[in-house]
Formats: sequence, structure tokens, C-alpha cells
Amino acid sequence: MKKTLLSFKSILFFILISTAVYAGVTLQYFTAKTNSEGILVEWKTLDESGTVSFDIERSANTPDNFVGIKSINAAGNNSYYTYQDNGVSFNPKSSSIYYYRLKCINSGGAYSYTQIISVTHSVSGIKSTWGSIKAIFR
Repeated sequence: MKKTLLSFKSILFFILISTAVYAGVTLQYFTAKTNSEGILVEWKTLDESGTVSFDIERSANTPDNFVGIKSINAAGNNSYYTYQDNGVSFNPKSSSIYYYRLKCINSGGAYSYTQIISVTHSVSGIKSTWGSIKAIFR
């Protein structure tokens, strides 16, 4: 029985660690990943009490110069959000690092920012090879 109780405590500890609270919003996760179209930004909320919107902000190659790229209305507790950012560019010579954060805005106009996440955006091997093949026939 002690072993089961210890495992339960470990699971409970993990659940508490994996969430983050920002001005009335409890996020289960906030991620970004590169794909062939650009960068896919995703997050899931647990609680959105009083939250009216999320502004997605991006900064290129440095986490110091954020600009708003999209505002999304809050949908309510336990909601999943996704945004496909096609405004990023491919650099065939090197990878680009993009930084994202969410601005969580409540009904009174107060806001807070999430942690900053980063993603390296590069041309995939397939896309690079296809580009080389197309260049041969130009």
C-alpha cells in the first residue's frame, strides 16, 4: 500500500509541475513546432476564468523584439488552440530561431505573458532536395 501511495504522490507532483498559471489562465501546455508550411503554435488551457483573449507574439532570432501576429478569443475552460504561422521564412543556408509567447488578457484589460518558447525553423531534407531538383531544370 505504501508503494501505491508513493506512486500517487509522484503522479500528483508531476501534474502540478506540468501546468502554469498566468493572470487567471492555467495552461496545460504551450508548444511550437516547425512544419513544411511554417510553424504550428499550440496550447491547451485548463482554466480561463475571466480571460477574453490570447495575443500570439513572435520574435525572430532574439527573444527581445516581440510583435503581435494574431489575436484569438478565449473559448472557455479546457480549450485547445492552434495557430499556423506561415509568416516565417525559410533560409536554405541556415536555420532560423523563432520565439513565441502568449499575452493572456482578462476582461478588465489586465494581462500577463506566458513563458517564452523557441523553435528552430529550417528547410527539411525533402524540401531542400526538391528545391535542388527544381533548380536543375530551370
